[in-house]
Amino acid sequence: MDEHALRTLEYDAIRRRLADDAACSLGVERALGMTPETNLAAVQALLDETAEARAMFSIKGGIPLGGITDIRPELRQSQIGGVLDPEQLLAVASTAGAARSLKAFLAKAEAGTWPLLVSYGNRIGVYSSLESAIGAAIAPNGLVLDSASMDLARIRSRKRVAEGRLREKLNSIITGPLRNYLQDPVIVQRADRACVPVKAEHRGAFGGIVHDTSSSGATLFVEPAAVVELGNEVREMEVQERQEIQRILMRLTGMIQQVSPGLWATVDALSTIDFIAARARLADRMNAVEPEIGAVGVTRLLSARHPLIDPEKVVAIDISLGEAENRALLITGPNTGGKTVTLKTVGLLTLMAQSGLHVPAARATIHLFDQVFSDIGDEQSIQQSLSTFSSHMTNIARILAELGPNALVLLDEVGAGTDPGEGAALARALLSYLLSRNARVVATSHYGELKSFAYTTDGIENASVEFDDVSLRPTYRLLQGIPGSSNAIAIAGRLGLPEEVLADARSLTVTVDEASTVIKGLEEAKRAALGEAKAAQEARREARVLREKAERELSQYEELRHEVRRKALEEARTIIRKAQDRAANLVADVKRRASAHYGSTVEADRAATQIREDLRDVEREAVDEIDALLALPRSGDDDETEAAEARPLHAGDRVRVPSLGLAGTLVDEPSENDKVSVQVGRLRVSVAPSSLVLLGGPPPLPKTPPKSQSQVIRTEREQPLEAGRGEDGIMAAAAVSQQLSLIGMRAEEALMSLDRYLDIAYGAGVERVRIVHGKGSGVLRRVVQDHLKTHAYVESFVTADPDEGGAGATIALMKK
Repeated sequence: MDEHALRTLEYDAIRRRLADDAACSLGVERALGMTPETNLAAVQALLDETAEARAMFSIKGGIPLGGITDIRPELRQSQIGGVLDPEQLLAVASTAGAARSLKAFLAKAEAGTWPLLVSYGNRIGVYSSLESAIGAAIAPNGLVLDSASMDLARIRSRKRVAEGRLREKLNSIITGPLRNYLQDPVIVQRADRACVPVKAEHRGAFGGIVHDTSSSGATLFVEPAAVVELGNEVREMEVQERQEIQRILMRLTGMIQQVSPGLWATVDALSTIDFIAARARLADRMNAVEPEIGAVGVTRLLSARHPLIDPEKVVAIDISLGEAENRALLITGPNTGGKTVTLKTVGLLTLMAQSGLHVPAARATIHLFDQVFSDIGDEQSIQQSLSTFSSHMTNIARILAELGPNALVLLDEVGAGTDPGEGAALARALLSYLLSRNARVVATSHYGELKSFAYTTDGIENASVEFDDVSLRPTYRLLQGIPGSSNAIAIAGRLGLPEEVLADARSLTVTVDEASTVIKGLEEAKRAALGEAKAAQEARREARVLREKAERELSQYEELRHEVRRKALEEARTIIRKAQDRAANLVADVKRRASAHYGSTVEADRAATQIREDLRDVEREAVDEIDALLALPRSGDDDETEAAEARPLHAGDRVRVPSLGLAGTLVDEPSENDKVSVQVGRLRVSVAPSSLVLLGGPPPLPKTPPKSQSQVIRTEREQPLEAGRGEDGIMAAAAVSQQLSLIGMRAEEALMSLDRYLDIAYGAGVERVRIVHGKGSGVLRRVVQDHLKTHAYVESFVTADPDEGGAGATIALMKK
């Protein structure tokens, strides 16, 4: 990748930020040496690593990288026969321990979720014996322990004895008769020998070896003759100690040398994992996204932000480059308006993506370039006698010489620094040449001729940085497809130029060419179109979301209806099975009574047989009714179709209730304000006439008025099964459960189930029922009890006792 582009696009600043996020010097080195890749597979692998580490940070809270140091110098030293000192050995042990912990952490991760990081963890070696050997020999402060070897322990023990005898002898001297010859009664070390400070005038009376004198010459530091042999013995022990420590260090260094190939591989894996983790941390700090990398020539950035500008101040931009109509993008607009920042944002985010870094944007698709070139800023050189224009042309000449077929070229103020006419002509020629070489180009300019050139040339698109005419300040937003104006006079006024100068300047620019007028009109039209397109896109998005939500809710509703129907059927059949068992017990009981009554088992058998047949008839009828009730057709499932012609509704019409998705028969003649009743199977619902859909078929024939509720009740009570409430009535009541559960139902559904159950319970002669509605918020309990207050079959009701469910159930007593 071009070094000049890396420098001018401030790629080094990204390297330094990445290095700040590394956990150890290994990661720092990788971060500072990072370069963009040009191989698609390599770039995608780097991006996948970064994404995987970010996911692990989010779920696992991080990656343990503490205690790792760069031990490559120690490994090299061990391989060439050098001996490592205690601090170096501790560094190796610390890194080996940290590597072991990291390997264990990654081993617990699921390979299917984090395959890349787990694969790097598998490259880490475990060196427990090396860690133990170093830990047993060297203390954390770097001191070689007595436990490092038996010889070292023995030598140090003898040394301590010799040192004790030496101190004891010296103490006897400084406290004995010779103490008056001493400057101070202390023991001092000189040249690694134990001495006492003797007054110079008493040198002749105090035998021994002089090892040092004070600066004034008044004090001599003398090793008394009586302790010379003891001092020699201590020195001899110290030499033996050093030799034994050296042997221990050589032994530990040899252990490292033996496993150095594995340690090299471990260090490489640690370096890679730290580098990946640093990329993940940087991405999280920048609130970045993983870019899509492609090779089709198109780059699209949505809400892209320059990563080196304060996040609180940076203005996000949207930009598209590489389509047939915008293989080159020409950005115009005022100075300090953000043109160069846009140029650098495109270039820097491209380099970051090709380095495996996530980019600060809402969404990013970035083309993989083989080359990235830039000509940005003023690089004039006094030493080389280069003006601004000459420095730009020198750099551009180099770019054209090195240009390949897959390059991104960024040109700031192309053609500037010379005569405007010649500069504009040169800029047009450069853009045409770059397009002919299939390069992708982003260029900035103030030349009006280039705006017209972009309109008339295929592959070049105008763009501008927006300027607020009211505040006379740039907004820094990029408007693609719209050329901009320099707004030089307005900016000069904001910067403090006198008004008389500004007025004179305006008078000199009264001639406005036709192209400028057309450009301004296009700018306004494009802004209006962009606003309308954005509103339309948002409306389409909202409509799509609402449609998907409605489809999901409809599907869930249908599934719920089916599940409720299925569960209710299973519950009903369970009730019948229980009733069958109870009925069998009743038959046996009746048989015993009949035998006692008739005095003959034959007559009793006949009575029992008749009872069984009657019960089977009742059972079959109950099953048929339950199946018919629970298998009501859903909307669209029956054979009835809507009426071809609309007409007024009449009692007896077949209608569909859209809110339930069910068909039924209209019971009442519709009136203008009242609701009407519709008989749906054995259920009767009350709905507004306007909500009903007339089904096909001729108008109903006149028929007798329907019976009132009291008549219906009276008629049902006059049926033979319930008459007299005798043995038959007992068996019918036994076949009906004395408990109804409404838990999980909506109010309307619960009331329909309650009415159906009370009809059956009353007809069977049940005297007391328990209605389970649950506690919850109390809404369903209030609805049930309000309904029971006016029910024709209910005499009274109370909230259940605690042992029967308390506030979660209601006990109802049926009328006789």
